[in-house]
Amino acid sequence: MKQGSIIIAVVFVLALVSCSKSESPQPPTNPDPELVAATLGFPTNNLICTNFQLEFRWTNNNTGTVENQIEIAQNESFTNPIFKENVTGTFKTYTLEKNTTYYWRITTKRPNSEASVTSQTWKFDTEPNPTSNNIPYAPTLIGPTNEGTVSGNTASLSWSAQDADNDPLTYDIYFGTLNPPPLLASGISETSRSVDLPATGTYYWRIVVKDDKQSAAIGPVWRFTAN
Repeated sequence: MKQGSIIIAVVFVLALVSCSKSESPQPPTNPDPELVAATLGFPTNNLICTNFQLEFRWTNNNTGTVENQIEIAQNESFTNPIFKENVTGTFKTYTLEKNTTYYWRITTKRPNSEASVTSQTWKFDTEPNPTSNNIPYAPTLIGPTNEGTVSGNTASLSWSAQDADNDPLTYDIYFGTLNPPPLLASGISETSRSVDLPATGTYYWRIVVKDDKQSAAIGPVWRFTAN
């Protein structure tokens, strides 16, 4: 083969390699996962509940760092919201007016980004006037003793509750090693529940009392230590 032909062939091969490399797709650098809206937890949609120290809870469905903004308003368009603030965690407590309808939602965004996603909007009513249905009384702790110690691999959570209207009551149980604790069971009629204690440490739990008219009383968070 002549020298000129060899040179041309080499140049042609190098051109093919160069084109092949330039056309290869490059992997993305530091991809930002798509934002997912928060899942609202409590107060649930259309609930009638207490107005004092009402704890709003939701679930963050994203990986990485996000910022959550809670909005509470008396209209579904959220004009002139009662509360609107950024929250670092997934719960926030407010005291509201009695006998009032409220709407709430969570907006999630990445730090230093304008992109955001908003949750569903849920509506609830605070404690009505005494002439209508009464909200159940807050639950009373029976056991384990608050801030006490429990031995063994299980514990029996026990409480009592009353309603001024003698409405039938059901209970939501929140239990776990986090504070506030996650939902364990909902709509049960018993006033006790056996729970497993897979590890030593502090456990938190609370009871939400509900009547058959969608009214609810939120109990305090109790705790005990398993050894």
